[in-house]
This record gives sequence, C-alpha cells and structure tokens, in this order.
Amino acid sequence: MKDTLKMIGLYVGVTLALLGLARGINIHFNNRTINKPAYYMESRAIGLSGHVEYIKYADGSQDVKEYPGFGHRLFDSQLSQDLDGDGLVDRIRKNGSEFKMNGLSELLVRKYDYESNKERFDKEDKKLQELATKYSKPFINF
Repeated sequence: MKDTLKMIGLYVGVTLALLGLARGINIHFNNRTINKPAYYMESRAIGLSGHVEYIKYADGSQDVKEYPGFGHRLFDSQLSQDLDGDGLVDRIRKNGSEFKMNGLSELLVRKYDYESNKERFDKEDKKLQELATKYSKPFINF
C-alpha cells in the first residue's frame, strides 16, 4: 500500500513538474513588450503553449492575435483588427494550423458580415477593449 501511494505521488509530482516546466517555457518565450515609434506590442502566454498579442499602432489602429492555449501550432489562430482606431473590430481572420499550411479558413469584414456574425464581432470588440485598457501604456514620442 505504501509503495503504491509513493508511486502515485511520484507520477503526480513528475506530471506537475512537466506541466510547470511547459508553462514556464511558454512564459519565457511569449511574455514580452515591444515599444517602438510605429507600434506598442504586449504578448502574454496563455495556457501551456498559447499566447495572445495586442498591438497598437501609431495611427491608432489595433490588432489582437490569438494562438490557442494548447498546441499553438496544432490549432487555428485568429487575428482581429481595428483598422480605423475606433475601438471596434473591422476584420476577423482565422488561419489554420501548420498542418493546414496556416491557410485562411475564415475572413469576416464588419461592413459586410456584422449582421450575420453579430455575436462574434461583439465578443471580439469586448476582447479588444479589455486588452486596450489593460495594456494602455504611453508610446514613445511619435
């Protein structure tokens, strides 16, 4: 009985250590800030291997790029763009995984697709506004 508990504890400990290592590596490679005259970018790790990038450009436009929380190269990524800086997502672009050669799997344009994809655009608008608020830091002088 004691040996069984020790083995279970060992397996649990090794599993937790490996998950912690994967998360630490993800944080190490994906948590970064870039502040340049043309743009300000915050990248933050999510999950074991995914991350989200928020970019605000000097002209006021913004991007949110999301890679899934598990298997960043195995699953689709999504780019949401606010092209005119009004705080609303103008385009949602979904790309396939590397297995699909990162091919375009969906492209929605607010002007044409909002009515049939209202919930999706509203969700992306909210996410953009949350990230813009969270990472609103001053730019280098333009």
